[in-house]
Amino acid sequence: MDVQREMLKGFEINTDMALVNPDWEQFEGSHDRHYGLAISHIKSLVKGRAYDNSVMRVRVGKTGFYVQSRQFPAAFFGDTTVARVRFVSQEEAEAVTWECIANYRSGEAESLTSVYSGGERPEFFFGYRLGSERRYEYGSLKTGLALHLRVMLNQEEPSGLLGQERRGVVVYQQLRDGRHVVITAPGRRQPYPALSYSVE
Repeated sequence: MDVQREMLKGFEINTDMALVNPDWEQFEGSHDRHYGLAISHIKSLVKGRAYDNSVMRVRVGKTGFYVQSRQFPAAFFGDTTVARVRFVSQEEAEAVTWECIANYRSGEAESLTSVYSGGERPEFFFGYRLGSERRYEYGSLKTGLALHLRVMLNQEEPSGLLGQERRGVVVYQQLRDGRHVVITAPGRRQPYPALSYSVE
């Protein structure tokens, strides 16, 4: 029996918490200790189609999916569930983006990542909720289309983004050729247990 495969079966790997006020002097080493093996393993499991652009790598296969920043590979989310992929029009992409942002602002999303540009000074927004009353935010949140957006929903009522589920992941990616793709993974899997991070 493959112990690593069993360990990650039904798991998600989400490094959002590690990006909240980290100790940058020790970040690389501690991040690799906590997540390196799990990230490598889930990337080896997901043999699927690429939906990359200039800022984010996205892979979706039969055994799961993952998203990883090109400029900052420590920003990673992977899930061992089957995700739904659909191409949408620009108008549909704008509606999905607006709804994701509205859910974050209303408190019905655990985190929101939105990347607007790459390069030496990338434009992005990262928001993470620390319980019901506190949140950590970095960057500027814009209402227009991003190159990449990922939201972790935790809604009181289903909104349609995830069908009948209240919790799950929505990823929007603008491809290099200008097409728009939306990836949804209803429900949540057991988080990979990297528990050594704490937030002051």
